[in-house]
This record gives sequence, structure tokens and C-alpha cells, in this order.
Amino acid sequence: MNLHFIRAQLDRALWTGTGFTLTFGDVFFALLLIFGGALASRLLATFFGKRLPRHLRQSHHAREFAPRWIFFSLWALFLLAALRVLGIPLTPLSFLGGAIALGFGFGAQNLCGNLISGVILLAARPYQVGDIVEVDGQAGTVLAIGLRATEILTYDGVNLVVPNSNLISNTIVNRTNYDRSLRGLVTISAAYDADTRLVDETLRAAAAAHPAVINAPGKAPWTIFDNFGASGLEFKLFFWVDTTRASVAATASDIRHAALAAFRANGIAIPYPQLVVHAPPAGSALE
Repeated sequence: MNLHFIRAQLDRALWTGTGFTLTFGDVFFALLLIFGGALASRLLATFFGKRLPRHLRQSHHAREFAPRWIFFSLWALFLLAALRVLGIPLTPLSFLGGAIALGFGFGAQNLCGNLISGVILLAARPYQVGDIVEVDGQAGTVLAIGLRATEILTYDGVNLVVPNSNLISNTIVNRTNYDRSLRGLVTISAAYDADTRLVDETLRAAAAAHPAVINAPGKAPWTIFDNFGASGLEFKLFFWVDTTRASVAATASDIRHAALAAFRANGIAIPYPQLVVHAPPAGSALE
């Protein structure tokens, strides 16, 4: 009895038109699709959001936006199904969607390009958060990689928000290796009477003593006796820096302080710039 009553109520017509009748059952089923679909979409979005690929999980923006995109995409399907149950023709919606798409194509072309570029960057991973990159001659550290733009902190303390489409179309210099190390250089001169081997050992020891300098085989500090300069003997000290511990600029400054102290302790003089002036002999025609 109850089942027959419920079925009769669901089949009762609310509105009747040409070739179509809207019943209580249609409305109930449409509401079930809307609200139940929202719940199901939320659960599925959460499920797939927790199972993103590893390189996407490392991005805060990807973890935040991916579940949203999944939720709205699934819920849109439930909404379309509910409209179909209610008998609302989808042809006007298709026309409206085409008009919106046309306006979106003209008004938001850059936005779409940046979003697509952001997906490419998150998938290809040419750089990561924490890498030191150079964009348009400005170097800085990558703070965040979003779907629309990438945020970079320059050495001057300025935050650059660079559209992802610019990063895709232009050349980007990534100064950070996969092992998070960068090479540094310190140039120094010694007096001509200095022991060149002692200078070499002193420079390498000063670099190796720094905690951020890598001393592993193949990356230990090394020197080059570069040239006989106008004022002294010119040396170049190369070293690799663990960028997770210190920057290259700060490490190079510390090494210069240590090298200067070691030079003074070992009696190695750093020459001053020299300028030789030849005076004409007395009684010459220039007097």
C-alpha cells in the first residue's frame, strides 16, 4: 500500500506541456542528481587529490587546485544530467556555452595560455621550488610554481610574478643542479716572489675548510695559476657549494676572508697595482 502510494505521488504531474510531462519523480531524481552528485564529486575529488603524481604533490598550487578542477568537472556532468531529467533542452545552453567560449577566447587568451603553460611546467619540471633561475637577466630563487604564474625572489628582495607563458616561450637559465650544487670562483693575486705551490695549497685549504664547500672526489676545490699579471701572479680558485647550506656569493666572501688571513699567516704578499713612470734624462729636448 505504501509503495503504491509513493509511486502514485512520484508519478503525479506537476506540469504538462506539448509532448512532455514533468512529475514529482522527475524533480526528486533531479535534486538527487544535483545534491548527491555534489557529494559524490567531492568524495572522488578528495580521493584522486590524495593520489596525485609525486611531482604534482610537491607543488602547493597543484595540491590546492587539482581537487577543485576534478570536483567542478564531475559536478557539471551531474548538473547536465539533472537538466536532462527535468526536460530542459540543452540546445540553448550549447549556444550560451559557445558564446561564453568565444568571449573567453578573446578576453582570456593570455589566462588560458598561462594555465596550459603551468600544467606543462608542473609536468616537465624544468625547475623546482628552491632552484636559482635567471629570467630576463634577473636571478633569484623560485618560491612557488602556480598554474598561472611562477613567483621568484630576486637577490634584491623583490618578488617577481612571472606568467608561465613567458617561461615556456623564453630561455630560462637554471643555475641549480639536480644535486643542489653550484660552482663558485675567487680570483686573487700574489707577489712575484711568492711560492706558487704554497699559494695553491693555501687557497685550496681555505676553500676546503668552509662548511658549505663540497670536498667529494671530482668536486673538491682546485686552483689554476692563470697568468703573469702586470702587478703580480694571478690565481683562480674554483669550488662547488652546497646551496642548501649557503649561497655562492656568501661562501665566496667567506673564502676571501679566510684566504687573506692565511696569506698573512704564511707571509704571502698581495701586490698593490704598480705603475712605472719613466722620467726623461736631464738635458733632453723635452725640458
